[in-house]
Amino acid sequence: MSQGQLERTTEEICGHAFATQLGWMTLVWRDQFPYSMSFDLPTQAAAIQCLAAAKCSDVLGDADLPRRVRTWVRRLTNYAAGQKIDFLDIELDDSECTEFQRRVIAGCRNIPRGKTLSYRELAEIAGSPNAARAVGNVMATNPLPLIVPCHRVVGAAGSLGGYSASSGLTMKTRLLKLEGALG
Repeated sequence: MSQGQLERTTEEICGHAFATQLGWMTLVWRDQFPYSMSFDLPTQAAAIQCLAAAKCSDVLGDADLPRRVRTWVRRLTNYAAGQKIDFLDIELDDSECTEFQRRVIAGCRNIPRGKTLSYRELAEIAGSPNAARAVGNVMATNPLPLIVPCHRVVGAAGSLGGYSASSGLTMKTRLLKLEGALG
């Protein structure tokens, strides 16, 4: 990749930080696609640090957000407030994913609110029934939690497994309760 191409890609990465009932969130997008997000952040300063780590070339305030991004932010905020929101209609850029990762992400996105699947079940849906650990790796590196609801993927016999939000399994439990998957 030439230096010019590298600079062009960097210029396209924009971010936004916003407060929700699940803590501060960040949303990073490139062109017209969400690129990464974080949540469960304790302060605005922590959110800004996340955006800096994502190498955003531009951090936009509410008034400067493109309409599409403003819609994503509103929906994420409403989801965090407990509204029944899904994100299936948000198109993702999967050009950097392997075919297996695409199948896993698609399967995960189709897990209904209030339901969970085991890593093994998701591997079966992805067409690789013996790839539960590989599914775990895809979920562990998911850059778009909530949009790709990796919290709905659990271990065998319903054990929660892990979760990468800052409060870990506490947040995974909170999300599953918010959606009605746990009592």
